[in-house]
Amino acid sequence: LTGASRWFGNVVAVNDVTMRIGPGVTGLLGPNGAGKTTLLGMMSGFLAPSAGSVTLDGEPVWRHTDVYRRIGLVPEREISFGYLTGRRFVQANAQLQRLPDPDAATERALATVEMVEPAARRIGTYSKGMRQRIKLAAALVHDPQVLLLDEPFNGVDPRQRAHLMRLLRDMGDEGRTVLSSSHILEEVEQLARHIEVLVAGRHAAS
Repeated sequence: LTGASRWFGNVVAVNDVTMRIGPGVTGLLGPNGAGKTTLLGMMSGFLAPSAGSVTLDGEPVWRHTDVYRRIGLVPEREISFGYLTGRRFVQANAQLQRLPDPDAATERALATVEMVEPAARRIGTYSKGMRQRIKLAAALVHDPQVLLLDEPFNGVDPRQRAHLMRLLRDMGDEGRTVLSSSHILEEVEQLARHIEVLVAGRHAAS
């Protein structure tokens, strides 16, 4: 990100942020309302920067569909497709990515997050932790090099949290770029080797 800002009317959500995120696990730490979700929205291509630029390997992210194929996003907001089974939800993401074998990719992603057995059930019946894991499976189905996670441990029980943290650390060790946002210091400390701090829309520390 180079001088990246985003405003909504008169509200400045992200203010002139410059940072470089590299391979490994990076924590994006900041209080609620700091602009973390808006920043991730720009990095994932859902929001255009109002000023400055957001690039992946030198290519602009906004409206660049080839770049989207290298990014996996786990949003904080709830899944609105509660009527779908977990398997169908992940499979739909595989098909949208035009993977050559969406069924095989779906099963791999479900196994990675330990959701093979509950995948036959509707998402509307899932616990909060299970919904977080099925979102992660959908984000991983196309094997992206960059993984962006917005408060991924919300509502996840201690055992699932330990498994997810181990999984994300392994991905970072493999050379993927993993950026996980949180407002909980201990969470970021356990997960990340590098931390970026956002306060009131500004990049406060690295």
